[in-house]
Amino acid sequence: MSPNVFKKGVGVLGVLSAAGLLGYGLSYIIEMPNVSPDGFVPTTLESSADTSFTFGGILAIFVLLYAFAFLPVNIMFTIKKYRTSPYAIVLACCLICVSSLIEIINTLPVLAVSIYPSELESVSPEILLHLQQVEAIKFLAYDVVGFALIYVAFFFYAVIYFQKYRWLSLLIFGSIVLFIANVPCLWIAPEVAVILMVLSILAILPVPIFLARKAIEE
Repeated sequence: MSPNVFKKGVGVLGVLSAAGLLGYGLSYIIEMPNVSPDGFVPTTLESSADTSFTFGGILAIFVLLYAFAFLPVNIMFTIKKYRTSPYAIVLACCLICVSSLIEIINTLPVLAVSIYPSELESVSPEILLHLQQVEAIKFLAYDVVGFALIYVAFFFYAVIYFQKYRWLSLLIFGSIVLFIANVPCLWIAPEVAVILMVLSILAILPVPIFLARKAIEE
């Protein structure tokens, strides 16, 4: 098989990774969830997450598409361009690899539960609520750390390429500011927090495509 096929494949993976981010962000706009600082962990069975293939399953597909596609793009970019700034690029690569693996491990069970064809065994309401609370806390812990590592890694790229690709650096800086700004808005205006998070995600859409192009350029 021609090496050009694999070379083009890296470019396709970059686009797929960006598509995963796009779908993840737009899903929150199409079906805006009811979020609040106290709403992430269910306090009653009525407020717990639905296990049917709906919003959570769709988000899981987009997150997995992004993570699976971005992982090889990130590694190929690091191999090709690490001499630009060895310490920063290798560290960013490690952060992205860890982040991608965290998102994959964290999201696969969500998708599996969403598509599981049979009814789950019933347990007492007290045990069920406890299990849902533990799962929600565990999911949030992995998710927050996973995305935080991505933003740290992208910050390194923004600094490295600030002079040559200032537009990319400004997008990353803006995305980080929006990501940080959405946290206090959870208490003040939850809907605004969702919009800020979505804008933050959309602002970094060019990054996977940019890294893929740099990885395959001669």
